[in-house]
Amino acid sequence: MRARFVFFLSRRMLRGKAGTGRYLRGAVLGIAVSLVPLIVVMEVSTGMIEGITARLLEVGTYHLQVPLPPDIASPRLDQIAEAIRNVPDVVAAVQERIGTAMIVSPRGASGVSIRFVPPGLFSLDKGFGSYVVLREGDAGLDRKDTVLVSSAMAASLGVKAGDKVNILTTWEENLSGPPRLTPVRVAGIYDTGYQELDATLAYAPLALAGRILSPRAARAMIGVKVRDPFGDLSAISRKVAVAAGGDARVATWREIEYARLSSFRTTKALLLFIMALIVVVACVNVSSTVLMILFERRHDLGILKSVGAGPRSLSMSFLLAGFSTGLAGTIAGIAAGLLVAVNINEVIVGLEWITNRVLGLASLIPSSFSPSAQPFGAFTLFNSAYYLKSIPVRINASEVVAAAVAALLLSALAAYFPAARAAQTRPLEILRRV
Repeated sequence: MRARFVFFLSRRMLRGKAGTGRYLRGAVLGIAVSLVPLIVVMEVSTGMIEGITARLLEVGTYHLQVPLPPDIASPRLDQIAEAIRNVPDVVAAVQERIGTAMIVSPRGASGVSIRFVPPGLFSLDKGFGSYVVLREGDAGLDRKDTVLVSSAMAASLGVKAGDKVNILTTWEENLSGPPRLTPVRVAGIYDTGYQELDATLAYAPLALAGRILSPRAARAMIGVKVRDPFGDLSAISRKVAVAAGGDARVATWREIEYARLSSFRTTKALLLFIMALIVVVACVNVSSTVLMILFERRHDLGILKSVGAGPRSLSMSFLLAGFSTGLAGTIAGIAAGLLVAVNINEVIVGLEWITNRVLGLASLIPSSFSPSAQPFGAFTLFNSAYYLKSIPVRINASEVVAAAVAALLLSALAAYFPAARAAQTRPLEILRRV
């Protein structure tokens, strides 16, 4: 009977009078609007971090790296790579030599890190092939005088597949003296979708490294891919070290990319903290809404307490009213937030289009007074030159549930204090003030 009374009274409170209904709708809208940016930031940042991390692992740092002496002979380098391939749970082991150089074309120049890899890298490393898209030409690197450049690099050099370029490297042992100029052909143009990698990496055949790189200006390594890169890598690292010769040091991707990934996590945590503060403020607004219900229903409250309604039942009724308000706002906010997050790329394009149209119209005003006035520059909300070309969205159910539970608990907590006040008020005091 008490539960039915609590639900009945709470429903009557939520219906409210004209003013109370307005406050209730405002509280629901406030919670919903505050949850939208929280959900969007949460899911978009998760997708961005996962997308960048996947490309770093598969295209950049591998899952494990085995650094080797820079002057190691090529047959020994191949022998170590073959031994590592035979380690259980290793899916790929790629021998590399890496050096810095400058690629020069008739229309530009670009400083790059050149990774000298075996021919057929796409077939040797399936993970690499899944994230690298060949835009032009051939990625086989079967000929020694070829190089594979990114689409961003090709644009800055003004070249296309088949064009001739020169690779400028330092050869002298003391890294002084005239540089070595090696003519090569652009075999293909690739794209990873992550501009930071694309802007700094080029690929060339492993056989070309000994001809254009000084041992002092290069490093050698074996890049290793394993079945589960996100699991515990300590056991497989020891096996890879034994296969590489016993005294080799094996670095995991978490060690190599520690600073970058820590920066990503810290940035995400700060953004979520700021968004969470907005949700807290919106949920606290539930307290003022319940207080307004208490003020408008003070006459009914006095009568109910006079005829025997218990303080606990009245308190639970107000608490349920506040919780219901938070529940409605949470459902609406999470639904809207997920809708925006899933379509974030389209939303960004739409916002940029609208903003640029408004700026275009606004630039007509100064140009009407002064023909020499410069129009407003193009507005860019998401610059793919610093991030991924498009934002990958990963819906993390546990994060969404955690946000929903937190919003509901905050709403209930905000409603608790006016509910406790309603339970403690004496009926004669209420009726005297009416």
